[in-house]
Amino acid sequence: MIRLSSIGRIAMALATGVWVAGTVRAAQVTHVVQMSLDGLGAKYLQAYVSNAPAQFPNFVRLVKEGACTFNARCDYDISETVPNHASMLTARPVMQPNGTAATTHHGYSNNFPGATDTFHNAGNANVPYKFSVFDMTHDYGLSTALYTGKTRLAICERSYDAANGALDLVGADNGRDKIDAAAVADVSGAAISNEVNTLLQDLTGATPKRYSFIHIAEPDLTGHSANWGSASWSNMVRTVDAQLGRILNAIDTSAVLSNQTALIITADHGGGGVTRNAHTESYHITNYTIPFFVRAPGIQGGSDLYALLGNRGNPGTNRTDYTTQPQPIRDGDACNLALLLLGLPPITGSFMSPTLASSTVALSVARHEDRVGFFWVDATGQYQLEAADALASPMQWQAISNGVQTTESTRIYTVTNLTEFSRQFYRLRKP
Repeated sequence: MIRLSSIGRIAMALATGVWVAGTVRAAQVTHVVQMSLDGLGAKYLQAYVSNAPAQFPNFVRLVKEGACTFNARCDYDISETVPNHASMLTARPVMQPNGTAATTHHGYSNNFPGATDTFHNAGNANVPYKFSVFDMTHDYGLSTALYTGKTRLAICERSYDAANGALDLVGADNGRDKIDAAAVADVSGAAISNEVNTLLQDLTGATPKRYSFIHIAEPDLTGHSANWGSASWSNMVRTVDAQLGRILNAIDTSAVLSNQTALIITADHGGGGVTRNAHTESYHITNYTIPFFVRAPGIQGGSDLYALLGNRGNPGTNRTDYTTQPQPIRDGDACNLALLLLGLPPITGSFMSPTLASSTVALSVARHEDRVGFFWVDATGQYQLEAADALASPMQWQAISNGVQTTESTRIYTVTNLTEFSRQFYRLRKP
């Protein structure tokens, strides 16, 4: 990543290889494993980690070896599994926030999808296609995988399969099927180890998937059957902890993954609010408060995740709607954070886009085949992307305006014909 002051320039390197930022390799992170631990209420987990650390050694390890918070949020309107997983994959809220365009939200609020439902045909009709983290990683040439512990989440695979996925418009055509490997089943109790086995089989192979999303149905299922915070529930969290240990060890003992892999863990909702064995009341603090862990090269262990992210603020005990600034960290931030760590632009049309705290502006360049994307964090729109012919004398800088799109805080410009720009210099300028 090239750091720039108010005025700076980079020469775009046209070397072979996939990711280029200026003349240097962009990111330390080459692989991401994103985990959703269904129903993992942060209010309970924080007490377990503080009061009985020996019984939850791998959650403690995540705290010590990465950045975390026990005060993140799920979606403001709905604290249920399927709608929140749609947010986790698209970085969009479930419902339209006040004061935003009708194209902001994904609109899929059904927790029990129909057999032919996709996020596209049964979600917000103003957005015919909801781009996802799978679109961005796959279309930029990275391999992807999805593992879910509830068959209800088959909608996640179905929405981005060969029939329903969008055309690939980035470089070489990698096809409409955005998920290279998938396993969808109902998995509960100790059997979650079998689901983790499937992930580990890939992670310990010669060519692990570059982006993997795994959903573990526990401790949600035990929360419904035996109540959140009960002895049975805490024991199930210990079972989940053991599986985390297996994943951490697989990453750390792999020559391919060690010191190059980000592990991002969050939850779709908490539980036990109002009704001890439920979580549908989105206004209750134990339902809307979730944990969020990030373990990755370059992230200092024992860090507060709110201090790491420049456009997020700790909400205290507030539920916090989508109009509040700064926003709290949400489960919907995880996918764009994964892309950020991989050196990729945020999801097309996404609303939630966390940024790393920095006093400077960073201009990044992601290249795949004959397509190049420029992107930079600029929440208030202060900077202008400019280009100049490197061989011209004197050099004439001209503003680039066509093709710029924005998320919550990131500007993106995509060059569609690489040959036209092969001798260009680029810079960000603050007028």
